[in-house]
Amino acid sequence: MVVQTAPSIRAAIGEGFGLEPGTPATGRMVTALRRLGFDAVFDTDLAADLTIVEEANEFLQRLQTGPLPMLTSCSPGWINFMEKFYPELIRTPPLAARR
Repeated sequence: MVVQTAPSIRAAIGEGFGLEPGTPATGRMVTALRRLGFDAVFDTDLAADLTIVEEANEFLQRLQTGPLPMLTSCSPGWINFMEKFYPELIRTPPLAARR
């Protein structure tokens, strides 16, 4: 079983361990989740790093063959905005849809 946590949790969860508000408690949080039975604990930052690598690869490809400019976002709100109001600017399907 795997769990993925948001970065904000590292600071917010400290109060539950009796720490001052805002104190990072990453180690305690990971230990608690492992004791609850999770086999692996990942931070959303890992997924963000992987996304950056994929976007960089796509940019390098587009730099050579086009099209440019390349706009990218993981924000569902931004994606929804583009799809509703500027669909003509969406030249290629999202990376996930191409696989």
